[in-house]
Amino acid sequence: MNTANHPELHTEITDDIQQLQEKIAFQENTIETLNQAVTNQQRQLNQLQEKFRALTQLLREWREDDKAAATDASNGGFEIPPHY
Repeated sequence: MNTANHPELHTEITDDIQQLQEKIAFQENTIETLNQAVTNQQRQLNQLQEKFRALTQLLREWREDDKAAATDASNGGFEIPPHY
């Protein structure tokens, strides 16, 4: 169909194209915003996982120290400090 003979159709198509371009621009902006949010959340998750690993390791070390101290105490290896 030739839109030169139907100026109102040309205007309608132009308006439709403009609306589609606006929607695409909005969607691209939304996608970029969501991508930034996901990237930030992944960074935070990685930091939390590293902190969790460090805390887990520290807890293991404390438990091992407590077990060693309990073993020493039960074997008579626990010495009373000299100020007692």
